[in-house]
Amino acid sequence: MSYTVDQVSQWLNESASTLENAQKLCTKAQELLHVTYHQMAELLPDEVDTTVFMFDSYQRQFESLNKIVLSVRENLRIKVDKAVTKIDSVLKSQLEELNKVIKQLSNTEVPSFLQTDEIESKRLIDFVAIEQTVLLQQNIDIYKLNCQKIRNLLNKHFQSELQDRYSAFQKSHGPIVKGYEGLDPVRFELKSAQGNLLESKGQIGVILRENQSLEKELVSMLQMFTNHYDQCTKAVELLSTETSGITVNLEVLEVDAQELGDVFKELKAVCDIIERNATRSEKLYSNYCSYVDNSISHMKEELNKFRDFKTRSVPQFLALESRCQEVIKTSSIADAELQNLPPCEIYAETVKQLTSHYRQFLEIYKTNYLTELHHEQFLYPKKFLKRVGEFLNEDLYRMQLDETAHRKKWLSKYGDFIPKEWKLPGEQELPMVVQVVTEGLEHIQSTEGVEGFNEGEEKKLLALMRGLRDTTNPQ
Repeated sequence: MSYTVDQVSQWLNESASTLENAQKLCTKAQELLHVTYHQMAELLPDEVDTTVFMFDSYQRQFESLNKIVLSVRENLRIKVDKAVTKIDSVLKSQLEELNKVIKQLSNTEVPSFLQTDEIESKRLIDFVAIEQTVLLQQNIDIYKLNCQKIRNLLNKHFQSELQDRYSAFQKSHGPIVKGYEGLDPVRFELKSAQGNLLESKGQIGVILRENQSLEKELVSMLQMFTNHYDQCTKAVELLSTETSGITVNLEVLEVDAQELGDVFKELKAVCDIIERNATRSEKLYSNYCSYVDNSISHMKEELNKFRDFKTRSVPQFLALESRCQEVIKTSSIADAELQNLPPCEIYAETVKQLTSHYRQFLEIYKTNYLTELHHEQFLYPKKFLKRVGEFLNEDLYRMQLDETAHRKKWLSKYGDFIPKEWKLPGEQELPMVVQVVTEGLEHIQSTEGVEGFNEGEEKKLLALMRGLRDTTNPQ
């Protein structure tokens, strides 16, 4: 079959136009392939790595905040709440005992006849330094009130400055984790690919492998268009110069020219697939970038809040707590022996000692004092006077009788031999007791003298002793 120059020239023109269009399509497709690969294999992994790094940092910081808040809360519970609770548990029973014995002192009468001034009856409470006791109780009440106020203040500040802010962090934590989990598919794919996304079975790997295959088709078809154009150029030269040494199979070239449109359609189809992949990749990349941007933005915002929480809120609260602790540890009692004890125990020990002193005072009054007073004012004086009476009426009288008998006997035996000018023994006056004067017995004597006891005073004292005994040991 013979071919004309015009016919071959038409093939050349068609091949040149087709090659030019193919080159344009391939250039565009190649740009899309490059953009897709850059987004999927380079930008997206970097974005994901950055997000993973920031999320790990965010998560560590969030967990550290949880530990800080728990630690502060526990410290508050141990050093403040327990201290306030301990005040009631330690001091309550001691104060009850003190008030009980004070009430007993207030109800225990001290009659006027027991007092030196004997003006009016009083109560035992009138003879103790109750002002100091009242002051101690007031200081304890003030200390308890201060501890309550401190606990309320610290709990309020803890709630508003730490707990509420941490609750806000917890509230934000859920959405941040959820946003981060939106990257799970690409994270798991990148992790499983171990740097070779073309081997990945995930969405990114499928796109990249498909694009790699399509790129090879582009190169192959573009090469085919180029070869066809070269053959057409040679065919024109062959037919235009009789002496040309060029060899071209015009029949095959004719078939290629006829199939050129179909091949171009195939090229366009490949480019369309590449474009669709680019669109899909762009959408995928944009979606993941949206997760990345939102996650990073939220995490940065939270990390800034975390920093403020750690560097400002927590130190300020700890400083406040430290100042409050100094108040809780301060007692109004300066006792070297008790200085190592906490204030509530110092107060408790002081109240215990004071209660013991008052109780001892009460017991001594009811038992030892009145018994000893009765002994000294009545029992011993009676015994004393009894012995005086026995001495006067028995021992001294017998002594006088014996002396009188002795003198009579002596005179009868020797009197006649003694000159009258001498002092004659036996005629000397016998000593005698004319008056007995006692001291310290006025309170039991009537105006009549030794033999008259003031039974009314003793009865009053005995009645007081019985009354107190009955009060102490009720039937």
